[in-house]
Amino acid sequence: MVSYNAILLQGLRLVAYTDDRINRVKGNPAVSATNKRRFKAHFGADPVVLLKIWNDLHTTANLPAGHDPSDANKLLSAKGLLQAMHFLKSYKTELEREALFDESPKAIRNDCWYHLERLQALKADKIAFPDDFGDDIWIMTVDGTNCAINEPIHPVCSQDTTCFSHKHKRSGLTVELGIHLYENKLIWMNGPIPAGQTNDKGIFALEGGLMAKLKEIKKKALGDKIYGGDPEQCSTFNAYDCKAVKMFKSRAQMRHEQFNGMLKECASLDSRFQHGEAKFKVCFETAAVVCQCRLENGEPLFDVLAGFEGALDDEESDSDESDAESDDEE
Repeated sequence: MVSYNAILLQGLRLVAYTDDRINRVKGNPAVSATNKRRFKAHFGADPVVLLKIWNDLHTTANLPAGHDPSDANKLLSAKGLLQAMHFLKSYKTELEREALFDESPKAIRNDCWYHLERLQALKADKIAFPDDFGDDIWIMTVDGTNCAINEPIHPVCSQDTTCFSHKHKRSGLTVELGIHLYENKLIWMNGPIPAGQTNDKGIFALEGGLMAKLKEIKKKALGDKIYGGDPEQCSTFNAYDCKAVKMFKSRAQMRHEQFNGMLKECASLDSRFQHGEAKFKVCFETAAVVCQCRLENGEPLFDVLAGFEGALDDEESDSDESDAESDDEE
């Protein structure tokens, strides 16, 4: 049975921290803030999150295609999970990981991708579109996040223009993300899609995509200006918004960017990905699952409604002053 202490100590030892250095902290080494920071710097999440993921891997019914359920738990290992998380976070080469983990590159590679695929399969448990949003009209924020990749091989040309990312000035892939406005939940993912094939609005409007889903349930998303033109499905910033609405939309977009920032803490997504589109999908969806687990275990997004009472009071005050000025003029 893996415990919090065991996963913390095994992780730190795996990346070459000695027991002497681990114990050279104030208080209990297992709950030391220094050791937690060290662990998170190498594995991208707190040991509490890794322990929760470990338990989820042993209880989920969702497995990658081709995996034998009878062997599923036998092939899991805490070391393999830590190596997969280290790859996701630091994106080191096989030679660098060989020196660090003191194993053959082939063994590290096989173990790493097995555990990444198992983590990706948790997507079905962690990222789901809710059945009921209540009476709310605005239910989520939507945005595309773009990641650089190696130039894919084109059969004719030296470069594939459908993959060109204007953000990175090289090949890239875009993934559309939707985040619940009032809960700490990633509820929608679509992609990856070649960055030069279409923009964020084009992905939003794809057949069977998010715009069609919102139209079906008669709800709206909030997006930036690129999503303009479809106000029945996606509200954007406009000159007619009152002060409180402008503030709400701005905070909602900043909250979405906070989640994007959590994803890009993974070097595998923030640097040029070199393992092809299929493996990019594995890594991106795994990172999204890990971020969702972080939201559920002590790292929530900020409250989009925090401070709104003051904004509404200011709005009412401005309205009263305007009415008073109109009365004086009369």
